[in-house]
Amino acid sequence: MTPSGKARVPPHDPTRAASLLPGVPCPGAALALSFGVLLAACPAPRGPSAPSIAAQTLEIGRAGAVLSGVAGNAAMVFAALATAQPARTTIAAFPPGATSAAPAWRTELDGAGGPLASSGGTLVAALGGTGAAAGLALRGEPGAAVVALDAATGAVTWKLAIDATEWSVIAALAAAPDGVLVGGSFAGTLRIGARVVSSAGKADGFIARLTAAGGVAWLVRLGGPGADAVQGVAAAGDRIAIAGTFAAGADLLGQPLPPFDDRSPNADGFVAELDATGARRWAQTFGGKADDAVAGVAIDAHGRIAVAASARETVHVGGDDLVASGPADGLVAWWAPGGAAGPATLLGGVDFDGLRAITAAGDHMLVAGFYSGALRLGARALTAGGGDDAFVAELDASGSVVQAWPVGGDGREEITALAAVPGGFIAGIAHTAAATFGDAALPAPADPLSGAAVVVRPVR
Repeated sequence: MTPSGKARVPPHDPTRAASLLPGVPCPGAALALSFGVLLAACPAPRGPSAPSIAAQTLEIGRAGAVLSGVAGNAAMVFAALATAQPARTTIAAFPPGATSAAPAWRTELDGAGGPLASSGGTLVAALGGTGAAAGLALRGEPGAAVVALDAATGAVTWKLAIDATEWSVIAALAAAPDGVLVGGSFAGTLRIGARVVSSAGKADGFIARLTAAGGVAWLVRLGGPGADAVQGVAAAGDRIAIAGTFAAGADLLGQPLPPFDDRSPNADGFVAELDATGARRWAQTFGGKADDAVAGVAIDAHGRIAVAASARETVHVGGDDLVASGPADGLVAWWAPGGAAGPATLLGGVDFDGLRAITAAGDHMLVAGFYSGALRLGARALTAGGGDDAFVAELDASGSVVQAWPVGGDGREEITALAAVPGGFIAGIAHTAAATFGDAALPAPADPLSGAAVVVRPVR
């Protein structure tokens, strides 16, 4: 275990839309007035093993919008921007290395934006709304939906309501070999196509596997009498990883999830593996006396499953107790393909910091987080500027930070979304003033709440 930095996350509230950004005074940061592209001058990758992906910095946005998701493939970089009044989402595609300010295509959808996932030639977007989204009537306040777009043109190919009698929220999407995985939380009775499940208490988590044509292969509920949620999904071949938070009394397909303290109402974390049919292979839990929060899950090239979370005070993972350096630290923990606990590390300093996302890059993990005050990431010592700063860090399988990209400036910076692409990653950034991502400059927005960028970077 290698302490490297520090973490901050508010207690989990499943009724909040997945696009809310902690530490920002509005639900996310509003973005620039129109789509535009700024190509950063970045050093070329070095060495014979360097990937072919090119570094880019795209300054994008719309007045009053929130950058809610990013995704990509070998041909396009995708971003979703959502406005609250009225609830509307713009999804745009940019070719890698684009020099034009105009996107390759742009699609407008009714509803509040959420995460994106790229699966083959399809881009899948999560939406939320009260009454309707993408032309679908929704139950619940809010309800949710997924919309599939042709990745080359932006044309809608299918759409599906994911709604409940009380409320439903989609927190995560992941590409599967023949479709997409959808994870989130709900209260009441959830309906996806012909599949129906009911919550066992305040809120339950769910994961559904959708086919490439938008059919529902299966739907799994997780939970108990308290507040429970699925906050991360990932797939590799026939292996499916899920992660989230739970309270005492919850179970996954009949297997109880043991909490740190069965008398406490506070949230602990869980990680589990399912097979391609939705059957449980194994499940493990982690946590401590205080509320813990989960940011996501990923599967590396060797089949290890890693979870990004935020922990306060002391967190118990496997047989180890990790002590946060400040009010909260970021946690990255690994499990072997059979479910045995592996390394775990804290990223934190003496302030309140946290992790927001995770994705795999070969046998390494990339995590995105935020911090105040001072933070050490491997050999790099960082100091936040005028507000919360952010970072992307690359960790090896032992938990050591091998590379980091700080995001800083005089205002507040947040990583709103993180996605893997062949040879690298895409990060979505909200910023309130002039900022930098590594060596690339992000210009100050005309409105302090209108700055946003999508950056593409290679990894070895």
